[in-house]
This record gives sequence, C-alpha cells and structure tokens, in this order.
Amino acid sequence: MRWTASAPWGQPVAALQRLRRQHGLHRHRCVAVLQRHQYQCVTMDAPADVARSDWAAAVRWQLKDTVDFPVDSAAVDVLAVPQGTSYRAQPQLIAVAAAASQVGPLVECAADAGAPWQAIDITETALRNLSALVEPDGRAQALLHCQHGHATLVVTHGGELLATRQMDLNLLVDTDTDADADTDQRSAGLEQAGLELQRTLDGVERAFGQVTLARLLITPMPGMQALCDHLGPLLYVPVAPLDLHDALDWSAVPGLLDDPVLLNQHLCAIGAALREN
Repeated sequence: MRWTASAPWGQPVAALQRLRRQHGLHRHRCVAVLQRHQYQCVTMDAPADVARSDWAAAVRWQLKDTVDFPVDSAAVDVLAVPQGTSYRAQPQLIAVAAAASQVGPLVECAADAGAPWQAIDITETALRNLSALVEPDGRAQALLHCQHGHATLVVTHGGELLATRQMDLNLLVDTDTDADADTDQRSAGLEQAGLELQRTLDGVERAFGQVTLARLLITPMPGMQALCDHLGPLLYVPVAPLDLHDALDWSAVPGLLDDPVLLNQHLCAIGAALREN
C-alpha cells in the first residue's frame, strides 16, 4: 500500500482532479466502489445449459421483478458461488445489478476528471478480497464490516463469495453526542446484531452444508472488542477481530492500523484495490 486519502464527494470531478494532481491518479488502475443504495445483490440458480460467459445476459430479465429500477439499461454482472459447497444439484450465482442512473454519472465524472475507472466494484467483493487474505484452508469464513447505520456480512470459501447480507445495524456511535444516548443505542445495536447474525449464520450452515464455517471476523471499528465479546457466547463459531498486520505491507501508511476510525473508512477502498482484474 502506497497512500490513502480522503476528499469531499459533493463535487466528484473536483475531488478526483485533486487526487489526480496530488497522487498521479491517472497513472494508477482506478476502481470505484458503489454505495449501498446504488446496487442490489440477488442470489439465484445459475441458468441451465448456458455458458458461464452468458450468465449475466441470461439473468437480466429474471431480475425484472426483484430490483426497483429498469433492468434493460442496468449494469448487470454475476459472481459464481463455488460448486461443491452445498447439496444442491443446480449451481448458484450472485447477480449484481445497478441502475444506469447510478453508474452513468459515476463513469462520466471520472472521465471528465481524466482518471477513468478500470472497474466498478461493490462492498461485498471488496470485503471478499480482504477475507481471502486470512481465510483458513479448506474452511469457510464470515466477515462483518460495520458502518454508520448498517453493516455488511460476507461469507467466503476458497477466496470466493458464498453468501452476502446487508443489515440495518447501529453499531458505530457518534462520540460527539450524549454519552447515555450512545450507550443505549449501542446496547440496542449489540442485541440486534446478535439476533441477526445467529439467524444468518444458521441459514448459511443449512445452505452450504458441504463446508464448515471456521469463524466470524469483525473489521476494525471503535468498540470492536466489545462487539466480539458480546457475540462470542451467542454464536456457534469463534468471533475475533480481523487482523491484517501481516497480510499487507503497511509501511507507507504508518499509524493507519492503529486508527480504527480511519481504517474503517478506508477498508473497502483497500479491499477493492486488491482486485486481480
């Protein structure tokens, strides 16, 4: 890793131009990560008797009644769920769809800034890349990433996505607000997190009975250890913090690993930068 930077996104062209000047953005492979509201993920059976290269086209019209935007102009891609992980005979896939009204302006602003995107990613695949760095051989792993007002759970096996889920969880609190209100909010968030994760991981175990879930990792955040301590007795798998100290070279960004707030903000960008193509 060479550098990290933050810039206001109210004027995206100006923000990208500033990064282009400061960090030579145009000389790097640029990857955008869509925000949660800009896309939808849907797990479904893979089309029968259709080549893998044609899956995206084949599932487009199956999404018509699932997503809340026109599919004819939407950006659609698919991720194959690893075979041999469930008892289902039909292979499964995760379809990702984003409305043209969301993707189009993002592409245009990068082109106008002179730093076009080489790829457009999503939070789930960015987290998959991070999970793959520390995934135990032959076993599945769950990774939970919390942001303000919501959290993303991914389950990976062999460096690929098995399952994903977006959850409305309030686990990151505003330290500038009333301490008692923060305590009440966090307690409610912890209780909800326990229930949601119990239900979700039980469902994963039933759906992917051919693999064993090794553990649940929590990405860096304020109060991460308290979350691990709360979830540990409730879940049937060990719960631990995500430790990336030895997984990447952090020498160019000293102190980032010791700042859970800043690392939480940059984590998905770091994961997206790890994509192989």
